Amino acid sequence: MAITTTSVASEMVIVLDDGTGNDVSRRYSDVKPAATDADVYDVANGTAGLVNLQTKTLLSVQRRNTIEIENT
Repeated sequence: MAITTTSVASEMVIVLDDGTGNDVSRRYSDVKPAATDADVYDVANGTAGLVNLQTKTLLSVQRRNTIEIENT
């Protein structure tokens, strides 16, 4: 029994501090599964990244992958 995996979806989550001790998340779906982690981070926090459009402080950049597991 061989198990194979296939990346089917990926999303980026930017976690921000709202200034009151609570975290706020901004989720961006449809990230290409083939994109590297460095590319995802650069889109979030690079020179022209999405964080520059926010007034809140960046706490973290997360990537969530959905992987299909099949028995072949």
